[in-house]
Amino acid sequence: MSELNKNIAEYALRIGDTSLILGQRLAEWCGHGPILEEDIALTNISLDLIGQSRAFLTYAGEKEGNGRSEDDLAFFREARTFKNRLMAEQPNGDYAQTMIRQLFLSVYQYYFYTELMKSKDETFAALAEKSLKEVTYHVRHSSEWTIRFGDGTEESHVRTLEAVDTL
Repeated sequence: MSELNKNIAEYALRIGDTSLILGQRLAEWCGHGPILEEDIALTNISLDLIGQSRAFLTYAGEKEGNGRSEDDLAFFREARTFKNRLMAEQPNGDYAQTMIRQLFLSVYQYYFYTELMKSKDETFAALAEKSLKEVTYHVRHSSEWTIRFGDGTEESHVRTLEAVDTL
């Protein structure tokens, strides 16, 4: 494998791992959301992230050249070999903590994908463009919840501040 393909595979793996782990964390809320609409919304965000992960892991596998599929990279690696952003794997905590984590990572991804769309690598640029459409919704969704919690009751305000401090 060329050094360039090795670097591209590594980079795609890092991007895919973050979306995979965050998507799995959000999936833990399935059936446990505070209201039905929110249960469905978080499940959809989780599916968006897992879809993004699949695309980036598929590209990592192609560039790696070892015949590994997205499933191989997602499910058949040792935990220590994952290269996700550490915030993605933080526990859900209460709903405020989940929403603050989602806000932080969605805003990060928004700016990241905005810049990645400028990549000379056409696959990265295309995946970033597709991902950005979904992430824009994720930012809006988590922003609305953050405002709702911050401007809500005394308890929701305190929990929001604690989530910011924790994360």
